[in-house]
Amino acid sequence: MITNDTDLIFNESLNELQLPLFNFIFGMMPHKQDAEDILQKTNLILIEKQNKFDPQKGSFKTWAFQIARYQIMGHKTFCARSKVCFSSELVEVIADEAIDYETPHIRQKALNKCYKKLPKHMQKIAELRFKRDLSMKEISLCLNRPVGSITATLSRIRSNIMKCIKDAYVEAEQEFHNK
Repeated sequence: MITNDTDLIFNESLNELQLPLFNFIFGMMPHKQDAEDILQKTNLILIEKQNKFDPQKGSFKTWAFQIARYQIMGHKTFCARSKVCFSSELVEVIADEAIDYETPHIRQKALNKCYKKLPKHMQKIAELRFKRDLSMKEISLCLNRPVGSITATLSRIRSNIMKCIKDAYVEAEQEFHNK
């Protein structure tokens, strides 16, 4: 029985993911029945842990695929004696690629947001270094500043962007999935 809007949203999200989850699992399992069993176990875990899902920490799809991934890995331990089992390493590689197919777009969007939050003088240095690929010496000459100053500023730029990117990534990921 659905008791509130959160449950309704959860159920709709889970229903939308059934085919992608099954395709993901079946792509790594040699038998359809194994894939169906793993999907079932994944759904049970998702339902049991739905209150632990935090949309602030990532997308529902990523969370669901991660749980499916763990179920696949668990199944691998039980079928280790079978001749038709993929290695754990192969499952890891395929799972990383399947889960992260949209990551470059999300990362770029998050990076652009963080870049725009930098002070103007830092944006200029970042542009010269990363977009125009100028050396420290060339940047120093362009801006009439010592190389040590440019190096220190670039270090602060990287630090600021790394702090910002964590928040912006979650926001960009949510926007990407809401398209």
